[in-house]
Amino acid sequence: MPEPMFFDFTQLFDAEEYLYFMEESLRAEDTSAQVTFLEDVLEAKPPMKVLDLGCGHGRHANELARRGYDVLGMDLVDGFLDVARRDAEAEGLKVEYVRGDMGSFEIESAFDRVVCLYDAFGFFDDYHQVETLRCVHRALVPDGRFLLDLRTREFMTRLPGVAVLDKGNGDMMIDRQQFDLETGRFVDRRTYVRDGKQREVMFSVRLWAFTEIRLVLQSIGFTIEAAYGGFEKVPISAQRPRTVLVCRRVDPPRDPSAHG
Repeated sequence: MPEPMFFDFTQLFDAEEYLYFMEESLRAEDTSAQVTFLEDVLEAKPPMKVLDLGCGHGRHANELARRGYDVLGMDLVDGFLDVARRDAEAEGLKVEYVRGDMGSFEIESAFDRVVCLYDAFGFFDDYHQVETLRCVHRALVPDGRFLLDLRTREFMTRLPGVAVLDKGNGDMMIDRQQFDLETGRFVDRRTYVRDGKQREVMFSVRLWAFTEIRLVLQSIGFTIEAAYGGFEKVPISAQRPRTVLVCRRVDPPRDPSAHG
């Protein structure tokens, strides 16, 4: 039986609304330092071909392009892609942005590196996520590297049940959140209050234990070369919100039931 979905993805992301409420946290992110980290741990050098899955509004893809990489950004949200293209064009950056589903794209051995950052991996059901990893494996060249960024399950399950982002002008984003043990998903009932109007959305993100996702990756044909507790070279930890995995494409494991 397929897992129940906890949200309507098409209603979740209004690009303008998301960027409005997240502008302070995005401003605090050091995108340049994060991309330097990606280059280091993935042993990436321009002009390698890089696929950014769930690229959002393109902050990492555009930074990679600034450094001379050949970048394809893929996302499902047209509004984010519009922002990414606009910013790239304003700087004269050569980046290809496409609307696509990371769980069903068909590209064969075309990319030296693939990245999937900031929860983009966890929104859909387990089957979709396994298919995403299969798509990534096919899209990479032999020995290609893949960086997968996940929320740390042990950290997320200890978060308070309510979180409020207050813009200071009456606009607020209120999250009521809980961990659903049966599905392994972090379920969020979010309320946006803006200009006196209120909008409700509901979504969930799959939280993978490290040992669990490691087994899935290995079964598809990846080996994990390193695991970090964020975009710095620190160990994974239940005290850190992100788990960043550096994986390498290897030959798919041999089916033990096969003969000859």
